[in-house]
Amino acid sequence: MLAKIDKNRLEKLLKRADGVADKKASMAVLSMALLSFEPEKGLLYITTTDLEQGFKGKISATVEGDPLSICVPCRKFYEVIKAMDEDEIILQKEDTRLVIKDEEENSKFELAITDSEEFPSLPEFVEENLLDIPGKVLAELIDKTIFCASKEEARFVLGGVYFEPLKEEGKLRAVASDGHRLALLDRDVPGIEDSNLSEGFIVGRKGADMISELAEDELVVKFGFVNNYAVLFFSDGFFFSRTLEGTFPDYRAVIPQEFQNILKIDRKLFLNALDRATVLITEKFKPIKIDFSSNELLLSSPESEAGKAEIKLRGEYQGSPLSVTFNAEYLISALEHMKSEEIEIKLNDERSPCLITGYRDEGFLYLLMPMVI
Repeated sequence: MLAKIDKNRLEKLLKRADGVADKKASMAVLSMALLSFEPEKGLLYITTTDLEQGFKGKISATVEGDPLSICVPCRKFYEVIKAMDEDEIILQKEDTRLVIKDEEENSKFELAITDSEEFPSLPEFVEENLLDIPGKVLAELIDKTIFCASKEEARFVLGGVYFEPLKEEGKLRAVASDGHRLALLDRDVPGIEDSNLSEGFIVGRKGADMISELAEDELVVKFGFVNNYAVLFFSDGFFFSRTLEGTFPDYRAVIPQEFQNILKIDRKLFLNALDRATVLITEKFKPIKIDFSSNELLLSSPESEAGKAEIKLRGEYQGSPLSVTFNAEYLISALEHMKSEEIEIKLNDERSPCLITGYRDEGFLYLLMPMVI
């Protein structure tokens, strides 16, 4: 026997490891998980990488024999463990196979193994000088902004979340934009002035998603930027992701500082009205014209073969009458990420960006460009 391990904890660890392994790799070893058995420590380490990202997690196990490292197909290993019903799993090496079974051998699987020497070495990182940050705060910084990151390859530098340390203010800022909209969130992080974070860096969408997932359930994680990698240490291991090369655009320059027209409106009522107003829209981009006037909004969809929708909605509006067309999906996604009962929508004219904030969404702002039709 190599090891006896808790099935549920192993499944959770493998799910995370599988999120990093490269399923379409030209090098077969990049789809593998490196299993390192450490009997003296009573630990099993699981490592995966696609060369741009790397994951190393650990799990307590009853390990027998000498230290041993082998490689197995990560996805298949995860699927096998996921399919088993037993609370404890036994792993056993037999020649060129890893036997996976329960103690009674009611379930038994065999996976082909390969030499661990083929597995690439990971960069080494230390926790010293990294930023201590509550896991939920780091996850929130990503979750409240990443939905704005660009999915277009041509906008490579916009394909992730830009982290910027605001040391004088004691805050960490996250920004994401696809060129049509922008989301920004600031959060207080005590000790940021003493961390290794001295400049902004961009974490790609895949890496940012993994950081959010790993941080979400942690009380405190260590996070930083080291040698062109975003690095995260969590309770059961570490994760790194190569940052995106290039300079994030000067987002401050596109955020207006003054506004002539301000709307205050119930967020849920506005969200519901947008959902209803888009029912008859068949276009990929869902244009919604909003007529702003004193104490009333009129939402209208374009005339089409399917028909047309008009929704009237009350709101507190101060400013000149305006007619502005927005991508409704961009409005909806922002409102869904907010929690304020009442929001403010500020704008100057039909072609300038509008700013959306809410009193219960402290540190958050959303900027949206109108559509030109």
